[in-house]
Amino acid sequence: MKNALKGMTVLTVSGAILISGCSSSPDSPAAQPKSDTAAPAKSNEPITLRIISPTVVEKPEGDAEKKFADDYMAKHPNIKIEFVGVPMNDVYAKIMTMATGGDMPDIFVNGPEFYAKAYDMGLTEDLNKLLGSDFVKGFHPATLKESVLDNKLQYAPWFTIPTGLLYRKDWFEKEGIKPPDTWDDFIEAAKKLTQDTDKDGKVDRWGFAMVGAKNGSGGSRFIPIMRTFGAAELVQNDKKEWTTQFASPEAVQAFQFYGDLVNKYQVVPPGPFQTSYAEAVSLMASEKTAMMVTGPHSIGAILKQNPGLEGKIAGIPLPHAPGKQSVSVLGMLGFSVSAKSKHKQEAADYLKYLLEKQNQLEWNKVTGRFPTRLDASNDPQIKSPVLEGFLKAMDTAFQVPNVPYYTNLQVVAAEGYQAVIAKQATAEEAAKKAAAATETEIKNNK
Repeated sequence: MKNALKGMTVLTVSGAILISGCSSSPDSPAAQPKSDTAAPAKSNEPITLRIISPTVVEKPEGDAEKKFADDYMAKHPNIKIEFVGVPMNDVYAKIMTMATGGDMPDIFVNGPEFYAKAYDMGLTEDLNKLLGSDFVKGFHPATLKESVLDNKLQYAPWFTIPTGLLYRKDWFEKEGIKPPDTWDDFIEAAKKLTQDTDKDGKVDRWGFAMVGAKNGSGGSRFIPIMRTFGAAELVQNDKKEWTTQFASPEAVQAFQFYGDLVNKYQVVPPGPFQTSYAEAVSLMASEKTAMMVTGPHSIGAILKQNPGLEGKIAGIPLPHAPGKQSVSVLGMLGFSVSAKSKHKQEAADYLKYLLEKQNQLEWNKVTGRFPTRLDASNDPQIKSPVLEGFLKAMDTAFQVPNVPYYTNLQVVAAEGYQAVIAKQATAEEAAKKAAAATETEIKNNK
């Protein structure tokens, strides 16, 4: 949280202002209102829309997002857009701080991990009414399952980044390795690709860029991996009560897997605890690692740093434990309109613009993130060979449990694997501690 409050600076960018700081199941949509007119009333009155976004401080996402805003402002001269840019790992804490201080922006980022909390806090305006029924029907149905509560659309899904395994296709082909289907295959590939390439007696290339930081970047990757071993962080019993499988033998295997990758097989670069998403992307871009658990958006980030890797990286669904199945997370983000905004119609109109087909396809072209609108999703651009593996991963996506404390569980998971890697706890001890922490969260939120 401290990082989210440090060094706040204001930069004028093509007329937009960038304030850079530190990226129960939902119900089906209710019967929608007939009106689809989200356009604001015509007025020459100057209006400022403030938007809190994590992608605006990322590369290459930031430039593309600011260009969308610039183009919109050119068409609407009376509207000025200001971005409050906060990195993804800090953004939800920042939103809660702004809400507590009565300083909510007009539009704020939202997603499956946070929308229940935001709804409980009364932060969101129902977008069914603001966007209209015809527009809402244009979203991919899977995205609405993770954006609707009490028949109210909490946020407009902007993109998905289904979790899979990104790998160096050229290195695999050179070594005669098939893309891994199981985690055993993954270990063998990682071992073979961990090499001393310059023959100086020291390893300078590793098989796996582990995101081992104790934050959402790390925890959000470990949880689907744990599910590929057969254990869920949260699951509902017959009484629709939340329980956890963190203490199960399958979860223990997942924690041990993380520890072994670092300590036994030594296929992870030094400093995994300091490796968050950005550092892992740099490891891939600098050709220091061969694989990374991530989504298609990382392709754009890697190519931004190293254009020479064009055509050399590809994605596949996550490997799985023997006898288990691959799983994925949609990795969805979108934007909510603040319940406190004085410019709700204008905010909704901007979101409609952001979600136009040409803008969805441009966003995909620049960042690799998948569109949420049906018209864009069916475009041939989305079905390219580079993205094919991630498209397959979407078929195995699980619905993120709809609880307001979900982001806390990501940190709980991260604390567990860090303890195992640091040899401060056995996998069994880490699993039991994670289960106890999760059970406390469940109890405190009944």
